Parts: sequence; C-alpha cells; structure tokens
Amino acid sequence: MKVLSRDDEQGSLSGLLSLPAGYRRGKGFLACGSEFFVLSGTIRCGDNVRGAGYYEYTPANETQEAWAVEEDCELLVLTSGTADFEPGVGEGELSGRVAVDTVRLPWMRGRVPGPPPGLFSKVLRHDEQTGARVFLCGCVPRYDYPLIEYHDCHEEAYQIAGDMRIGTSGLMSPGSYFWRPPYVTHGPFYSRGGMMALMTVDGPLVNHYVDDPSRTVDDNRAEALAEGPPRDYFAESKAADAVRTIA
Repeated sequence: MKVLSRDDEQGSLSGLLSLPAGYRRGKGFLACGSEFFVLSGTIRCGDNVRGAGYYEYTPANETQEAWAVEEDCELLVLTSGTADFEPGVGEGELSGRVAVDTVRLPWMRGRVPGPPPGLFSKVLRHDEQTGARVFLCGCVPRYDYPLIEYHDCHEEAYQIAGDMRIGTSGLMSPGSYFWRPPYVTHGPFYSRGGMMALMTVDGPLVNHYVDDPSRTVDDNRAEALAEGPPRDYFAESKAADAVRTIA
C-alpha cells in the first residue's frame, strides 16, 4: 500500500493497493464504508472478473465478496474509517452497494455552473443527504479554464491519464494526487492533451471565483459563510432530469 492521505483522527485514508498474482482474500467486511477503483490488471470479486475502470463501493458492515487475483492488480482504495478487515459475514444489507464498470458509462456535461465547455464527468456515487460525490472527471485536449476558484467542500483527485496544469499547484500527470481542504484558492487550469481523474468531494460542489490567486483561506471562508449554505447543483439537476423523464 502507498498511502496518499490519511485522517489520523478518523482513520480514513486514500491509497494505492498493489495485489500480486495469486493473492486471495475470503469474504469479510469493514466497520467503515470503503470503495476501490481498478487502475490496472484484473481482480475476481466473487464470480466476476473485474478489469481496469471497475468501481465498487460497500457501506460499513456490509459483506464484501471474496477476492482472487490472477494477474498483478493495482487498486485506488478509499475508506471512511480505519480499514480493519474482518473475515466472515457483516450485519449490513447490500442495498447501498455500488458496483459499476465505468467504461460503459457515458460521459456527461458538468452540472456545476462556471467551467467552460469541454469538461465532462461520470458520477459513480452521490450521497443525496450530504451532497458528497465520487466521480470521474475528464476534459478535451487544449482545455483552457482561465479562472481562479475555491470550494466549500474538500476536493480530492487522483490523475489516471493525461495532463492538467494548475496555476497555483503545478502539473498533474498520471499518478499525481492531491487532497485539498475547503476554501483553498486554486487555478487557473490548462490541459494540453486532455485528462481523466477520479475525484471526490464531501459536500455540494460550488465554484466561488476570485481574482487573487493568493487569497487566504480565512478570506474565502468568511465570504462563503456570508453567502449561506452551498447549493447542491448536482442534486437539483438530477431532480430536474427525473421530472422531464416522467413528463
């Protein structure tokens, strides 16, 4: 395991898990929610072989299928607490489990106002109560996003492919990672060849735009709090889509 970030209080972490051919793990569960994304190789989950692009989320205390690795495999793993695996059957039900081959999902235009055209996403998981989301983010080559912004939520990204230069941070290339707390000023953005990254946010994502790239967290926080609770644009657009479908 390469640990990318860790919360020392809650035990939650994000990391790269390398599993060699021949690795086996029986059924079991974690006391926290956990998710993984297959970056390379294949892994057998129960009766199904999963390859690059497969995503799975399992809520706390719900049983995870047995694993068997037939070729070297690398997973991006995220947990919401301490990742102590317990063999056996968990007490939870599988109603909240998400399992999807992301290659089969269509790219959708972004639903959060602000970015120029050319930015797309595949939403893998959305918590309607908190606004938290896990999604793949991609952009076209020569994508230019000449704005500086901050958010009310934390933002996390693991670069899977392509390039993205962030003016306040530097170049993101395959294998690059960041975890950014709320109200941190960042941008502008430019991608020469296009890119794809797996991203997480822990609440509604709103783009607050500023002119000064050195604007402080305290200034941004005070401004955002004065504006009131952030809107969940993604939830609103989902609800609008549902109404149109019914109609």
